[in-house]
Amino acid sequence: MAICEDCKQEMLTAEGCVYTHLVDSAGKLYPRSLKHWQDSGQRCHDCAAMYGKLHHCGCDVERCPKCGGQLISCDCDWKKLVVKMKR
Repeated sequence: MAICEDCKQEMLTAEGCVYTHLVDSAGKLYPRSLKHWQDSGQRCHDCAAMYGKLHHCGCDVERCPKCGGQLISCDCDWKKLVVKMKR
């Protein structure tokens, strides 16, 4: 079992994370990106999210919506990692 620390879903069976936005230290809201998928039709190799769904937080594939770098290692100052928003 691999449980996402943020959305609390089982990553191997969930479609993807339910958190859709990030908030930076200035309070600006950024939508999480669906763009950076490597293999269409496949689950993510790191977090097991389905193709076209949001990566689970902490995934090494997800890109930062602010700088475009790897989200888990960029220098952007995220005050709140995730904010649940209605789609």
